[in-house]
Amino acid sequence: MASEQPLKKKLRRGNNSDSTDETDFIHNLTENGVRTNLSALHLSFPPNVNEDDITLNTVNSQFHGDKSVFRTSELSESDQKFVEDRTQDDKDEYPTTSCYTSSRITTCENISMQPAPDIIVTSLGTPLICPNFDKPQIEEETDETNRHQMIVDTVEDEAETFHSYLVKQCLCDIPDSILRKPFEGHQIIDENGSRLAMLSEWSTSQILQFLSSLQLLFDVYLKQNNNGHICSKIVSICNSFMLNEHNLIEQIISLCDTRDKYVNYMAAKVFSSFLIIAKTNINNEWLETIVNFLTIENTDYIKMNFSLEIIKRVVEWKHVDIHVLEEPQSQDVAGSSSQNVDINISCVTVPYSDAESYDTSGIKGLIIKSLESKWPELINKIQYLITQNSSIQAQTCVLTFLALWESTISVKANLSVIDTKPFYAHLENFVGMLNSNLPPIIWKQLLSLFNEVLCYGSTLALQDMLPEDTCQLAHLIVRYVKDFRLLDSLPYRRSEGYTVNSFVGTIPSTQPTQSNIDKTLLQKMTLLVLKSVAITIKETRSDSSDSSVGSEDYDFSHDMQLIARSIRDVLKKVDAFIKGSLEFHPETPFSKILIHLFSDQDDYMIESMVCTLDITTGISYQNALAPDFIAMLNPVHSFIEFLKIVSHDSDVLLDYLVSNETCFLLYLLRFLKYTRRNWDRFVNSCYEGGASRTNELDNTMTVLIRLKMQIDRLVSKDLFPYNINPVLRLLEICENLYEGNEYS
Repeated sequence: MASEQPLKKKLRRGNNSDSTDETDFIHNLTENGVRTNLSALHLSFPPNVNEDDITLNTVNSQFHGDKSVFRTSELSESDQKFVEDRTQDDKDEYPTTSCYTSSRITTCENISMQPAPDIIVTSLGTPLICPNFDKPQIEEETDETNRHQMIVDTVEDEAETFHSYLVKQCLCDIPDSILRKPFEGHQIIDENGSRLAMLSEWSTSQILQFLSSLQLLFDVYLKQNNNGHICSKIVSICNSFMLNEHNLIEQIISLCDTRDKYVNYMAAKVFSSFLIIAKTNINNEWLETIVNFLTIENTDYIKMNFSLEIIKRVVEWKHVDIHVLEEPQSQDVAGSSSQNVDINISCVTVPYSDAESYDTSGIKGLIIKSLESKWPELINKIQYLITQNSSIQAQTCVLTFLALWESTISVKANLSVIDTKPFYAHLENFVGMLNSNLPPIIWKQLLSLFNEVLCYGSTLALQDMLPEDTCQLAHLIVRYVKDFRLLDSLPYRRSEGYTVNSFVGTIPSTQPTQSNIDKTLLQKMTLLVLKSVAITIKETRSDSSDSSVGSEDYDFSHDMQLIARSIRDVLKKVDAFIKGSLEFHPETPFSKILIHLFSDQDDYMIESMVCTLDITTGISYQNALAPDFIAMLNPVHSFIEFLKIVSHDSDVLLDYLVSNETCFLLYLLRFLKYTRRNWDRFVNSCYEGGASRTNELDNTMTVLIRLKMQIDRLVSKDLFPYNINPVLRLLEICENLYEGNEYS
């Protein structure tokens, strides 16, 4: 029997129901099992085709009825020229004819693919060039794979066109036929026929390109919303997403099943941006799906982290600031980078002047309420992951959760106190988990969380009554440092052969001179202890929110004396710990050590100065331990050292006052009050240390006087961003005291 090998598949011939894909075979002719020298190529045809008549025109007549048939040899020169000209524009002029062109041949789906004359005429009367299959060595190149590839190429071209218009921040000039094409998906052909492909069925590059375009669309929407005018077509596209017209929201959520970290990252980012834009106009089932990922019985780390990232991005979102390079600038010689972007001056915009159009408190409230119901169960799961699972995926979920927790309770999130109150529970459970076995990266994130709860410089220092949960956390930190050797558990030192990079963490190193000390951990731990001590003192002296006011007539109780002794022990432990960890002289005052420890972190440094100032004024007046604290926490020494760090530049102090990134306004106001009430102590502190200190008073007052003059000029021109008069009056009083007018 002849052996048969599949060779190739024939193309489907038009819409004829009798036409089916059939496999061609090569028949090896044998006689009695012995191979002969004869072999023939057998081409299978439908039964209604006469294979003996393969060279005749009746083949096309059978497939096309009474269509006219021509041969090139029978065409006149003018007709041949007409055919060549029409071939080039056939697809554009007659879109109903589906043509696919390769480098060698052009085929048409609505005509015969059998060996036939070179030129036929379609039902539209348009002559098209078709291949001649008289020679079997010509391969069929326009199969389903080529067709699918051309469809993919078309989709990618449309996506690139859409993206190029988005870069210009206007979609008004984009044709309507292309505007929505990137969101409609593309066709795929499987055993069930032709259908729209699900987003998860696209290739990774197509998914990433699609998600990137979506993210850019939402970014442009938010930016233009901030300006008050949005391109009308951008509004139209975003509204279609809010209505889920293309059924893409569920598909974007389902992308977390792809297990591709880049796709998961972009999908989470896109969905969070969608929530910010849609606000409360969303399907509650979407939020339920996301929140349920957090507490599924068999923990799926990828879905859990996917959900945490989405919630964290929405909670952290704040108003968009216009980048300086995007601000309108006049045409000058230097030009600006914003001139490189072509702006469509004929863009049809929609005005958005309503303040609620940019208010995201609604969607934040919905997410926080949804998260609150899962919070106790989620806390238990995170505690289990910290203690029992050290895998990279588990640690990633833990870190993302802690970052979300920090963002939720942060004052920057603009969430109401009532909404965030449930999230202050369970904090004490995580304090007990701080031990030497905990990875340094989780240590660092936990310390950031606790420092955000004890937001002393931004909030707590200004409050008369402190929240109970916050005070309990502060008491617990103080007790763990004093009695449970918390500082000794801090994994700030790395093993041999590793170094600490402030940007990427612990990395291998062969350089013995590089530091193996994680200074960030030391900074966070020290600041946390200072905040805890300051809050403990403030809670005891809750009758005054301004610690710079004297307390000579305040009668300290026996409990206050016990607290003062505990605080002294805690601060001495911190002093010894920092000196043992870093290269400080044993006799260096603690107040100076703090300035150098935080010299590369302005916000930490200034908040630590607020804490030391409040601690000093809180317990040093009527207590026998006052001399110890004056020597250790002298706020004048801290201010003098701070001026050295900023090179006695009054411009730096002015920048701190204008900026809202630090609590320098609070610190300067309280320090000037302390200096006014304790002028003699201020002068003596400047002269401590002998001849080398004789000029510290002059240097310090010179900076303050220059600062006063700069503020005066800005106030006279009405250029200062807020009322700075209280600070200005205190600077004038200190200047008069310096000049000898003590009673002015």
